[in-house]
Amino acid sequence: MASPSSWEFYKEVESKILWVNICAQDLEGVAISINKWWKTRYPAYKIRIVSKKEFQLVKMQAEKKEQ
Repeated sequence: MASPSSWEFYKEVESKILWVNICAQDLEGVAISINKWWKTRYPAYKIRIVSKKEFQLVKMQAEKKEQ
């Protein structure tokens, strides 16, 4: 099973979307862990697996909205 540090996520509450960036090379192991975590912890949310660049962009846009 992949360690939690091999991926990171950002949760958009209003749109119920989980944005996930995979940081590890072992995509199969990480994908299984993410799917298990998502289904048990956030079943009502949609999941989006994105690149590091897109992940940072989503987080920055959310921070600007909060200000």
